[in-house]
Amino acid sequence: MDLLMVRERSSGRFVYVETLERRRGETPWEYVRRSVRREAQIRASFADETSEVIVGWGMGSVEEFLKAYPEYGPRDEPAAESG
Repeated sequence: MDLLMVRERSSGRFVYVETLERRRGETPWEYVRRSVRREAQIRASFADETSEVIVGWGMGSVEEFLKAYPEYGPRDEPAAESG
């Protein structure tokens, strides 16, 4: 299973997650073609500077992805200054 994720750049928060899985009877080549097409659709939908599309090949969950790539985790927001 693979993950297709959209992450908000400023906060590091994931705003969209979709699982991609090979269908029964689908060849590996057909799966790759379908996955790449779906990734292109998502990239077009989130085509702005505030978000980034990430594909987590071989990942079953966002938690598993973040364990493998902690740099994609949520960013600490600066504390509001009182005054």
